Amino acid sequence: MISSRTLLVTFALCLPTAGAFATEAALEKLLPAPPEIRKILDRSCVMCHGEVIDGQQEIRDDLDLSTDEAIRKTMPEVGRLKQYILEDTMPKKPKLGRRLRNDPKLQERLTALKADYEKSGDKAVLLAWLKDVVATTGEKKKDH
Repeated sequence: MISSRTLLVTFALCLPTAGAFATEAALEKLLPAPPEIRKILDRSCVMCHGEVIDGQQEIRDDLDLSTDEAIRKTMPEVGRLKQYILEDTMPKKPKLGRRLRNDPKLQERLTALKADYEKSGDKAVLLAWLKDVVATTGEKKKDH
């Protein structure tokens, strides 16, 4: 007979794995990203999350949105993406990595992509894509 303690320990060890599977399952339902979503990601997100600039890939917060495969490998919580969109955190307050912050052309491009995101109604399109995802709540990152 298996003791209650053994069952409890086994259950506790399985919880992180179950959470990872749930995240992975939620993400797999979203991928491959539909063409309109890929267009928004490429236009509004990839500059800071995956674009190669001056020979180096720009990856903020270890998140690469440049391809579906990169999203699978680097997005730990799809609910966090929805949270940032709902709270207008991204791309409202994005920052370039340190090596690019002082480049006026890139700052200008960043300002333009934020304005285009708002004007194009991209937020509504992204939220429709994420309609079945539960937004992550809790502690917010300071730089976003």
